[in-house]
Amino acid sequence: MKYLYKYTPEFILLVYVLIFLGFKAPEKNWDRVINSDGKGYYAYLPAIFIYHDLQFRFVEQYEAQYYPANRSVFKEFRNDSGTGKVNKYFPGMAILWLPFFLFGHLLAWLEVFPMDGYSLPYQYSIALSALIFLWLGARWLQKLLKQFGSGDRMAAFITVVIALGTNLIFFTVVEPSMSHVYSFALITGFAYTSFRLFHQYQPKWFIRSLLLITLIFLIRPTNLVVVLLIPFIAGDRETFSAVFRKVISDRGTLVRGLIQASVLLAVPVVLWYLQTGKPFVYTYGDEKLNLLHPHFFNILFSFNRGWFIYTPVALVSIIGLAGIYRQSRYRFYWLAGFLLLFIYIASSWWVWYYASKCGQRVFIDIYVVVALLLLFLYNYLHTVGRKRLFSAILVLLVSLNLVQFYQHAKWIFPPYPITFDIYKSSFLSFTQKARAFIPAESIAGMVTRSTDMETDKAGHWMNPGTRNDTIFHKGHWSSKTDKRNPYSMGLEDTLSHLYNTNNRMILVKAWVLAPREATEATLVVDYQSNGKSLSYNQFILEKFVPSDEWTPVEVAFYVPLGLPPNGAVKVYFFNPSPLYTFYVDDLTIDFISLKDEPDFRKIEGVLMAEKIQE
Repeated sequence: MKYLYKYTPEFILLVYVLIFLGFKAPEKNWDRVINSDGKGYYAYLPAIFIYHDLQFRFVEQYEAQYYPANRSVFKEFRNDSGTGKVNKYFPGMAILWLPFFLFGHLLAWLEVFPMDGYSLPYQYSIALSALIFLWLGARWLQKLLKQFGSGDRMAAFITVVIALGTNLIFFTVVEPSMSHVYSFALITGFAYTSFRLFHQYQPKWFIRSLLLITLIFLIRPTNLVVVLLIPFIAGDRETFSAVFRKVISDRGTLVRGLIQASVLLAVPVVLWYLQTGKPFVYTYGDEKLNLLHPHFFNILFSFNRGWFIYTPVALVSIIGLAGIYRQSRYRFYWLAGFLLLFIYIASSWWVWYYASKCGQRVFIDIYVVVALLLLFLYNYLHTVGRKRLFSAILVLLVSLNLVQFYQHAKWIFPPYPITFDIYKSSFLSFTQKARAFIPAESIAGMVTRSTDMETDKAGHWMNPGTRNDTIFHKGHWSSKTDKRNPYSMGLEDTLSHLYNTNNRMILVKAWVLAPREATEATLVVDYQSNGKSLSYNQFILEKFVPSDEWTPVEVAFYVPLGLPPNGAVKVYFFNPSPLYTFYVDDLTIDFISLKDEPDFRKIEGVLMAEKIQE
């Protein structure tokens, strides 16, 4: 068994590789590896080695060639400094990625792919880098746990819990170009080398620790706060002071370490100078820390990405502070102080939930602390029975995390801000739901039209001939679409008398039934004028509607700007299949007048209408 424990990081790596192959599709333009913030981190490399353009004018080129045409995953990372464009991100990730970029460049040449920095070899090379750093972080974590007195089995188990029981898995597999798996590895490595420095002093541990903390800073400057872990790692004041004096007195080692750190720290200064003519620039523009307005409770407990809600292993680990307090007050105060400060700083960022897509991503960087807290918690539980019960709880939490990973990877949890209602609707669900959650505070007025299909409504309701009394959701009637009549009962109405603001939305709610597994049916919202379609919008229902089960759907569309005064809308379901039927019941259409404010002109989850056709 010791042999198996020894190779736990390799086992974790194998699991991650298999999950990557099952969940990630870098060949698809909406699922590239280099994405989101990663586009900014990475851009330094093609800018320097391929395009020779630190103003990043090649952004539109790769966006048009490799990413969705609707710019749904477009990332703007260029800020205007007044004297030139500057990449808002620090270059630490680019430094780590340099060998992987060069490897991708070689592969592109060998495999005759475009050598443009963004073709498939480069995408897979960055994915490989995330897996390598995941393995490296797991290896350092297991070693560190042993240094803190853990046995082989316990160190292996806690390492697996961190790897599979947290959102580390999402940000290694689904979003591998985000910085977090790399910061996790480097901070874990820094903790390990620092422990060796203070408890088995050798000059090399100082140099490695200084190199790691410099890279940590260059990736995410606020993570420099991890230096406060050093007294906790040292264990007591006497050890900390003694080793500090040794480092100061060892001038040769100190100078070598500072030279290496200075070379790395010069990289952003040189880049800023080349981009703007200034050696120091605040690159984040209007984005900043609001230290007087922290969101301390929200970042931990909000259903919108709260750390403890989506990573309950972290919440349980906090009990480990009791074990640390019992063993060493010195360590307790330093670790508790570090956690409070880290949470305070993280919660003060202008967008405190960090637009995260799977729990609270910013805490991934310090999962080494969660692992150590779990170890101290185990030591605090004196009886075998309690330890086994706690292990069982952790196994359940790992299982829950894997379910939530699946839900986030398959978009069952939406990417936009999550409320309690959204969380409750998605919890433990394995299928996506067509739901629209409109903030109540955004609504300035609403007009509702509805039909339960029970009566043959005249007036604005279309296709009453599709009513049938064979299959229905409630009552005795529904609307049946098939080869003979593919258009469901729907609504046609002019828009002018339905709204009282210029910021307008249509919310469609209905119950639908597809007797086959893969329906071709769509919801259509067609904006017209004088019978001519000006903006034709479809919502494909296939992945939201299971077979042979009445399912509720809710879809919201913005009304496009520029419709003529006589503009009208048609709302209906369309079933193009010549073989299968599709049923609609209890159709409700809300014409919502939204407050004409910036926050409500692009509500997450509401579909933007196709532009008006001239």
